[in-house]
Amino acid sequence: MSVKISEIIKVIETIAPRALAEDWDNVGLQIGYHQQLIKRVLLTLDVTSEVVEEAVNQKVDLIIAHHPFIFKGLKTLSADHEKGRLITKLIKNDIALYVAHTNLDKAEFGLNDFLAHKLGLETVRSLDPSDPEKFYKLVVYVPSKATEKIVEVFGKNGAGAIGTYDYCTFRSSGVGTFRPLMGSNPFIGKVNTIENVNEDRVEAIVPEGLLRNTINQLKKTHPYEEMAYDVVPLENGRIINQNGFGKIGLLKEPMKGKDFTQYVKKVLNLSTLRGAGILPETVKRVALCSGAGADMIGIAKAKKADVLITGDLKHHDGQRAAENNFWVLDAGHFGTEKCVTECLEAMIIAGLGEKTPELITARGLKDYIFLY
Repeated sequence: MSVKISEIIKVIETIAPRALAEDWDNVGLQIGYHQQLIKRVLLTLDVTSEVVEEAVNQKVDLIIAHHPFIFKGLKTLSADHEKGRLITKLIKNDIALYVAHTNLDKAEFGLNDFLAHKLGLETVRSLDPSDPEKFYKLVVYVPSKATEKIVEVFGKNGAGAIGTYDYCTFRSSGVGTFRPLMGSNPFIGKVNTIENVNEDRVEAIVPEGLLRNTINQLKKTHPYEEMAYDVVPLENGRIINQNGFGKIGLLKEPMKGKDFTQYVKKVLNLSTLRGAGILPETVKRVALCSGAGADMIGIAKAKKADVLITGDLKHHDGQRAAENNFWVLDAGHFGTEKCVTECLEAMIIAGLGEKTPELITARGLKDYIFLY
């Protein structure tokens, strides 16, 4: 099954919009073109020489990575250098490259959410909500016979998406009146005659970034020359926003601190696990932040978490945890993010269904930190 890169990107960015990415980050399509047809995809955490070699040998058309391959500005693409050599190899083999990084980290149903549910957490919420998006209620008045077409336009353009549901609208029925004037070309009624029409009021929540396009698409579909609509600003952006770094949730049953350590090692398939701070007697409320999240210690403590699971813990981070009578588990940057391939696979399959191309997980995934 082949599908355009643009269709794969749409699935990923519906959940993890590029706008969520940090300003310093570099996400999106880094090599290739949006209309390129894809039959086989390689999923990976990093793009390395081993991963590129595997992509060539496996004859994949697209690599989807979590960590940006092209991060800062390149001054040369010379194949005399490693970066230029790999880019040249990808282009020569017609292999595209797409990156979803901090936008996937921060997305409500992104990597951290996947990690939280992998650990069996319930009632999962954002640990550090950020980027609260402004929402509007868009109300459109339409002849009852055309209501379903309007609902379809709402849904196809991202309006009415709430949590794990989309196409969320509400309608109420009534009678609309209008009088077409000279020069008009009414869909219903006659010039200079007052008309009474059975109409539906259809409304849905729309994020600010999608509002203009949704209105334009509605106007193209609406049968009337002049579409009657209302745009009502909402104050619930901060309430419904669950984007942001990290997650916090509850274990189904409390665990002893030492038992929880073994549980994390088992779930994340880790041979070792570092820790710092004060080991609690029991663990119930768990905070986590994939990658490097030691700066979340204060937030996790303030939200009454019993532990923070993250990576890249430094000496002074451990000291800070101890001083705050808090417990931190360092599962490693790689250990907390290697499941990104599972996350992306589930996301793509759910979004594309039968159109999903063949998905392969890179065998070259590895940690760069060793224990001797």
